[in-house]
Order: sequence, then C-alpha cells, then structure tokens
Amino acid sequence: MNFQKVENVFVSWAKNSGLTIQTEYKGEEIRSTDILDNNEKKWQLWLVPVDSEEHCVIHYWNYKNISRHSKVPNSQLFQELVIIEKSIKNGTLKSNYLP
Repeated sequence: MNFQKVENVFVSWAKNSGLTIQTEYKGEEIRSTDILDNNEKKWQLWLVPVDSEEHCVIHYWNYKNISRHSKVPNSQLFQELVIIEKSIKNGTLKSNYLP
C-alpha cells in the first residue's frame, strides 16, 4: 500500500491532535492511531489510500460493535479527520459508510 499521497496530511493532523501514529503491524506497513472518546473509551482510526482515484478511506471503530468508514478525496483528508476526531470525542458520530 502506498501512503505517500496522504502521509504528510495524516502526520500533520495527528501532531496537531497529540496522537501517535503506528506505521507497522505484523510486518505490514499501516497508518493507524487511537483516539479516546469523552468516556475514556478507545477508538482506532486507520487509513487506506486509494491511489488510482486520488481518494483515501478512513476506517474507525470502538473495538467493539461500532464501525464507520468514510471515503474522501485526498485534498479533503485533513478536514475529514478533524470532523471524525471531534465526533468520536463528543460521541456524535454520523453513520458514514462506504459508497
């Protein structure tokens, strides 16, 4: 997977939010981070670049039963990450499923 087109945006967003990015899991390249909601419950957020369409899919879930996905143009990635982060922290998630 090629994270080159979304790397700087994801790193910038995570840094602004005080989050640590995980870049490898079981020997595979990934881009993932954890976010705590207002109840101190952990959520995982990760990216899947879709290079041929200039889009990225953002997956996020609460490690239990709530799972959401949002497909966005790379040019809108930062704004969408901010919206998702606020929604997780405030407990106001929208139902964003892949088209």
